Amino acid sequence: MDINTDVVIVGTGVAGLFSALNLPAEKKIVMITKSDVESSDSFLAQGGICVQRDEDDYESYFEDTMKAGHYENRKESVDIMIRNSRQVIEDLVGYGVEFEQENGEFLYTREGAHSAPRILFHEDVTGKEITSKLLERVKELENVSILEYTTMTDILEEEGRCAGIVAENEEGIIYLHAKDTILASGGIGGTYKHSTNFAHLTGDALRIAKEHGIRLEHLDYVQIHPTTLYSKKPGRRFLISESVRGEGAVLYNKEGKRFVDELLPRDVVTKAIQEQMEKDHTEFVWLSMEHISEETIRKHFPHIYQQCLEEGYDATKEWVPVVPAQHYFMGGIWVDSDSLTSMEHLYAAGETSCNGVHGANRLASNSLLESLVFAKRAAKKLEQTDKKGNKRMNKITMDLQVDHLILEALREDISSEDVTTNAVMKEAVTGEVELICKQDGVIAGLDVFERVFHLLDADTKVELYCKDGDQVKNGELMGKVVGDIRALLSGERVALNYLQRMSGIATYTRSVAELLKGTGTKLLDTRKTMPNMRIFEKYAVRAGGGYNHRYNLSDGVLLKDNHIGAAGSVANAVRMAKEYAPFVRKIEVEVETLEMVKEAVDAGADIIMLDNMSTEEMAEAIRIIDGRAETECSGNVTKENIARLTSLGVDYISSGALTHSAPILDISLKNLHVV
Repeated sequence: MDINTDVVIVGTGVAGLFSALNLPAEKKIVMITKSDVESSDSFLAQGGICVQRDEDDYESYFEDTMKAGHYENRKESVDIMIRNSRQVIEDLVGYGVEFEQENGEFLYTREGAHSAPRILFHEDVTGKEITSKLLERVKELENVSILEYTTMTDILEEEGRCAGIVAENEEGIIYLHAKDTILASGGIGGTYKHSTNFAHLTGDALRIAKEHGIRLEHLDYVQIHPTTLYSKKPGRRFLISESVRGEGAVLYNKEGKRFVDELLPRDVVTKAIQEQMEKDHTEFVWLSMEHISEETIRKHFPHIYQQCLEEGYDATKEWVPVVPAQHYFMGGIWVDSDSLTSMEHLYAAGETSCNGVHGANRLASNSLLESLVFAKRAAKKLEQTDKKGNKRMNKITMDLQVDHLILEALREDISSEDVTTNAVMKEAVTGEVELICKQDGVIAGLDVFERVFHLLDADTKVELYCKDGDQVKNGELMGKVVGDIRALLSGERVALNYLQRMSGIATYTRSVAELLKGTGTKLLDTRKTMPNMRIFEKYAVRAGGGYNHRYNLSDGVLLKDNHIGAAGSVANAVRMAKEYAPFVRKIEVEVETLEMVKEAVDAGADIIMLDNMSTEEMAEAIRIIDGRAETECSGNVTKENIARLTSLGVDYISSGALTHSAPILDISLKNLHVV
């Protein structure tokens, strides 16, 4: 069987689901999973998900992650994960995920190797809460189909790039042809006798990658979780979350003595337990929750409590036997910071990938966050690659009309030299800086933003993860700029001035245009623009979903009050305009009274603008015009008062506020570093 699609995603855990949710709605997506959709390790995650609590938390969070990973982590990846953590949490909450709160504020817990509480949780089933809510949202998408009990057996390779996958289910072999493929198929726990993973997670993607010469990394980096519930029953081991120790649980040997600091990194605690079992000649050690209140155990860890009961242990009253078991795989298919593998059009995210965040040992509760952050980056990179070179302003417009304006802006800011930059950066050094949205809105002016840097240094490279007209969110990474640090620093303010201003106009325009949906009325701007900014501001209106009125005085005839006063009457003004203007020009008349309306209609005006009239007067004017001319409403129209005009049935509503009153959109260039 052959299936053609835009994107195929292997796996339905958080990485696969979040990728699907962040891909454009117009893309046809097929997801496959080896078992049923709920049999992914993402559902099993107990403890929680890390998040940078505030700016002051960054350094300690970064150090905790690096230290746990024995400083073998990729620093860039750790930085990306932490700085995007808050936005991911906001995304999850937007999808309906519920984290524990108190008085409307998030509750944070602490786990081993964390220097501070920074972990959000939902009882002791955080993974299930997140994954189930994401699955619900994905099932609502019309562009996504899911094939259960379907196993990937190979990838399709054409001229060195990935062109989809080969899969198999009860119906036979399926050839899934796709422009892009995302591997999110989980870890390798199924290859171990004792593991907390589902048995069907056998590293299929790693085997296939090796066969195709796709780069792999750190295949020996396997994490053993120190505390799984000891049982003589065969099968998957039940994990007792690290957050139990974070809340105060302690480990005892057979003599009831503590033998390790329970909040040390997992590999250290695991080694201590294994050595203690060997010393005591036992198959387990004891975990005691005696220092945790019964209320906390039952409320925070209800599922752990219940599972222990089923094994015959009441965790509120007695110690629980625990033993280390395979838990997580830190190695995998090598990917870059955008989750792209060494093969074109092939991405990997989640446990099957290795982006270097975890180093040699994963810090507790970083797995869900890492999977989500880099799954989203895969989706955005995939989208950006598709749209590469798609600029909304054409090249001729840029060369003739835009470049000289940008250069004037740069000359205004750099009259002779950038003293500050030249003082700290005396020679060319390549750096990278991130373009980050700090406010929800609509983006506009990305090509202008990029052009600023190219005019300073043609070798500057700009990677964009969104396009003009896209809705962007607070905290969203919109792109990266790589080049001579001197050009990045010197061009930063001018580039942001254009982008912030244009995006603010697009955002305000979109909010007003939404109010006109379904009315058949077009929203127009005016000539009330900032001098030397008209080409940018009118473009931003279009990006926001509005339309342009006249660009300048040569575009058409608009007879306003003073023109009419100079001509002596509406009729005279229209007659004189018809005699002078080329016949291809439409003639529009601005009127303020019903008498002027009648005069304009009789004179043969093409468009009649109803300016500063009451709603009742405008309704009567439209009745008088009766389709003999196009109609436009104007006069101090804003988002707050446009509702009174939406039911009139006019052809156009013009608003100077789109350009003269729109606030900027808060956008920053952050995290500049040498590369």
